[in-house]
Amino acid sequence: MPKPTAQTVQAELVQLKQENTKEHTALEKKVDNLQDQIKENRTFFTERLDRLDSRIWLIMVGTVSTLFTVLVTLVAGML
Repeated sequence: MPKPTAQTVQAELVQLKQENTKEHTALEKKVDNLQDQIKENRTFFTERLDRLDSRIWLIMVGTVSTLFTVLVTLVAGML
């Protein structure tokens, strides 16, 4: 195997740097894409949880008001 010269080593180094830059750029794009998807998912699930929370409060208010109405009716019936 011939001994590598400074020029061949330099050429290989430049080639490796170019390949590294391409891979790095591709990885940066993938990371940016994933960060955007995470933000979208976070927003989606936050909205879903807010709607679920509203429904739970609505059910609780309905239950408590029904209980109150039944109790008032029972008390009024006793009088």
